[in-house]
Amino acid sequence: MSHTFVTTARRFALPALVLGCLLAGCSAAPTDDRADGSRVASVQSPTARAGGPADVEDQRPLIPLDATNDEIEALRAAWGRCVAKEGGPGYEDGRSVIWKESQNDPKAKRVRAACRSSEPEFFEERQKRTDNAAFRDNQREWYKCAKQAGYRLTAPDEDGEFGLTEVGPNGDFQSPKMTACRREAFSR
Repeated sequence: MSHTFVTTARRFALPALVLGCLLAGCSAAPTDDRADGSRVASVQSPTARAGGPADVEDQRPLIPLDATNDEIEALRAAWGRCVAKEGGPGYEDGRSVIWKESQNDPKAKRVRAACRSSEPEFFEERQKRTDNAAFRDNQREWYKCAKQAGYRLTAPDEDGEFGLTEVGPNGDFQSPKMTACRREAFSR
């Protein structure tokens, strides 16, 4: 084979490949047929496939900001019944499936997925999932309120989430003052 032929072949190989890909991408789009025989073009949406898991997430029971401990436990109990039914022995409640999932137990992942629509979600968790900008703003407000109330806190991360550096006279995250700050910040 001559050197000129190889050089010419290489020069045209890449453009030919690109042209082939472009032509394949411009092929006829999928269509829907109507009962009367007319055809209607369909728009193919990449979000259609992503809608499945989001639908399950949106079915989860919401734990409101002002929920009492009894209300939270009632929601968790309903989820726990699903976990016990789906998981069988060793899966007494939701906490057990979370722990087993953290230990990379494949059965736990299946059980949690089967019961995901009944797993309760705190207001803040849902807001973080659905409106991260508002979540960050609310986290900053919560942080400011908690600082003013005298809590010793870690510096917030990029999402505004923070922790306690010590449990002092004000108590922990479940204390009345901290709960009041949380409710005030997230109810705006």
